[in-house]
Amino acid sequence: RLIWYALTKILDPKYLTWLGGVIQVLLLVASFAAPDDGTISIIWQIISFPLTPLGAAIVFLGASLSEGINKINGRFAAIALGILIFFSIPLSALWLISDADRAVRTAYENRAAVCGEVCPAGTIPAQGDLGDAAAIVVLGDSREIDRALTVSNTENPSEVSINTSLAPRLSYASILLQLARANGARPFVVGTAGVREREGEPESPQLTLIRGILANNGVNTADIRVERTGFNIRDTGEEVEDLLVDSEIIAPSGDRTERGSTANDPRVGIVAPALTMSRAALSFEKMNLEVIAKPTDFYSARFGSDGSLLRRLPDLLPSVDALQATTRYWNELLTSLYYFLRGWLPN
Repeated sequence: RLIWYALTKILDPKYLTWLGGVIQVLLLVASFAAPDDGTISIIWQIISFPLTPLGAAIVFLGASLSEGINKINGRFAAIALGILIFFSIPLSALWLISDADRAVRTAYENRAAVCGEVCPAGTIPAQGDLGDAAAIVVLGDSREIDRALTVSNTENPSEVSINTSLAPRLSYASILLQLARANGARPFVVGTAGVREREGEPESPQLTLIRGILANNGVNTADIRVERTGFNIRDTGEEVEDLLVDSEIIAPSGDRTERGSTANDPRVGIVAPALTMSRAALSFEKMNLEVIAKPTDFYSARFGSDGSLLRRLPDLLPSVDALQATTRYWNELLTSLYYFLRGWLPN
């Protein structure tokens, strides 16, 4: 407030508007130049807040009060109310998210149909072909694993609350590892969370906890890799590729066989929320890494019903769960646009 007061005394208000615009443009440029920087990511969350359903509603409500509480602009208030109602109705959430939940399966079916006409026998991509898996990657976020840490910051997984969305994903990865071994593969499990640590720093409690959850689910410590691979899936793909190349499981990118062949190009299993899976799979395949998609966290399942009219009536009532789901959908849409502009997704 003090800085803003000083600026209003020094600069004309119209120049402050231009200054704000210039700062936002510079931040956007910085997000492209240094996408892994934690500060840039936090600032982007702040400046993109008005683009979210809740943020847009607050902006319009604020605009409706710009002339005082006794002179409310009804048009802006109505827009804010409409945004909140639409994005918090379960049926709206189901409509927006159901296509995203089905996108990965549809993509695999379409690709298999096209490949079936031109690919050699036995090399047609399959969604669940775990016998070709060289790694199983569990995509996480530092905020998810932070919720699993107790106040005492203990490193014993048996004493830590792991009731987060990341814990079931890690458990699911351990099941996929067993299935892969049953099909003759020997993949390792890669757990990811948070941003890169500075060189020489000890492993954080978050990563120790990930190791503990996997070990408690029967994964041998020799088969566990835990990485802090930044705020973007692109970094995760690069780290996984480096691990596979260093382990001599796959050849370097330039020496690898053409896509579709499994001779020396093992696939990477990805365990990630269904809403994120399309971006994750496309990002990995942009780097010439074949993907086995194993989506989780199907948000559309929260809003399903038996189809009877009486049971569908509550789906017309706004809910916090629906607003949270549509906000995640909108954030994923913005992030996918950013990935596309960065050239991290196929054209």
